[in-house]
Amino acid sequence: MKKISTNPSQLRQGMSIGTGNAETDDEFLFDCFVNHGSKFEFEKCSSPRMIIAGRTGSGKTAILRQIYHEAEHAVELDLTEMSMNYVSNSDALRFLNSIGADLDLLFQILWKHVLCIEFIRLRWSVDSVEKSNSIFQKIVDRFGNNPRKAKAIKYLKDWEGRFWITMDENIKEITESFENKFGAEFGLDIEKFSAGGQYDKRMSVDKKKEIVARTKQIIDSNQLQELAQIIDVLAELSDLEGMKSYYLLIDKLDEHWVDAEVRFKMIRALLSSLRQFRKISNLKILAALRTDVRERVMLETVDPTFQREKFDDYALNVTWKKQQLLELVDLRIGQLFKKQYTNDTVKYSTIFPDKMASNKDTFSWMLERTLMRPRDIIHFINECIDMSEGDYDISVRNIKKAEYEYSRKRRDALLQEWYSAQPHLDEMIRLFVDKEHRVYKLGAIPTDKIQETAMNIAARPNPQKDLFWDMCKNVFDGGGVSEVEMVSVAASICYRVGAIGLKLSTEEPFVYSHLNEPLIPFDVLSTDTKVKVHPMLHGAYRISVVGE
Repeated sequence: MKKISTNPSQLRQGMSIGTGNAETDDEFLFDCFVNHGSKFEFEKCSSPRMIIAGRTGSGKTAILRQIYHEAEHAVELDLTEMSMNYVSNSDALRFLNSIGADLDLLFQILWKHVLCIEFIRLRWSVDSVEKSNSIFQKIVDRFGNNPRKAKAIKYLKDWEGRFWITMDENIKEITESFENKFGAEFGLDIEKFSAGGQYDKRMSVDKKKEIVARTKQIIDSNQLQELAQIIDVLAELSDLEGMKSYYLLIDKLDEHWVDAEVRFKMIRALLSSLRQFRKISNLKILAALRTDVRERVMLETVDPTFQREKFDDYALNVTWKKQQLLELVDLRIGQLFKKQYTNDTVKYSTIFPDKMASNKDTFSWMLERTLMRPRDIIHFINECIDMSEGDYDISVRNIKKAEYEYSRKRRDALLQEWYSAQPHLDEMIRLFVDKEHRVYKLGAIPTDKIQETAMNIAARPNPQKDLFWDMCKNVFDGGGVSEVEMVSVAASICYRVGAIGLKLSTEEPFVYSHLNEPLIPFDVLSTDTKVKVHPMLHGAYRISVVGE
């Protein structure tokens, strides 16, 4: 029986419950913010959680913006104003990076310096030369006679009167000081590199090793030791002067704030730098980090000293439950109709049907087509509203029609989200798409389909040195990689990004990365492992399921 509408306002195309993008969502974000449990952990200075981790659309930026909105003392570090491109455009640093020199310590020095100066500016409201000099004098008065703090006092003396200058000036000054050191040692080599002609490729292995070793000596640990002492000084001084909370917030690490050649190395240096700031008990540094960027950092920066376990101690993944997402949707729908000048309480159940044609609860059905993220369900509901223009409520028929456009956009967003780590993701997903059969066994995928996929991928250039490309090339050329291994790797990757579910044995249910284990290695899969494409992508790949 048709549900009787109680919605007092007509639905119109263009109406929405927000963008799902926290940067452009001011109309709904603050009034409709759901106090997600992870937010309390992030805003506590005593908590070690400093990395807001999660997939795109999971609410990382929303949490950062809400903390900034509520906090008395907080500053957002604008990465675009940090002149990090000055670093990546430096001929000296580009040369050293091209021959494999380890610049991690230099990048740590940059981050620690910037974070120390930003905290000084925030903590003591430094906005002029006079205040800058006053803070330096305060530090000297407190620690000047302490020989263990001598290096810190000397370092700060060099910056006396300049705590208030902008981040880009800070970064340029430090980078220039290292450029001068490198120029004095390798000036001729840097000039030849800058002139072009792939000088770095023509250098002998021994010459490269010599320069790499000398670079390590130039970027010695002295400046890092001085910065460590400064952090100790700031911790003691800040503890003596009250316990208000201070926040340094870092977002948009996934964007193009610095050249891709060094971006992931700089992110790793930031993550390595954060731990030491835990000593300052009333400072909380928070950095939002997208899941795929985290994976790329791990891939690009193979280093035994950078351990995933240590990173995990400081990170917390933002995940959502059904009730939290329903609360978010109810708040936003209520806010939307408030703007339509009605005092009536309007929420999800007011405008959506209780059940789908399959007799499944409508909200549960819609959530099955998401990765349990706010952005997904917001976009799905907005598509449903668009499809229901002129009506007072949303029908099952219009939800099904909206699903196709929603699914296409989610597929495009998924491919874009993971492009830097998995540039061939669309071809991988299509390996498991069967419009007639929803469930595939890995061993049942036709050989011609595997060969066609391998050929299509291997025919493209491989500028990102993608490992799956190498595997496809081997399969296509009849090399040492089997079709089963290629398909298993593709399944593991597609599972990781949320595109498919896996059934590892007949006794176990299907599992999905956003609900169950985030990673399943390819070598635990077999030809009997069952695969099905996530319902979120059914519309995009035109997969029909009987009864839905």
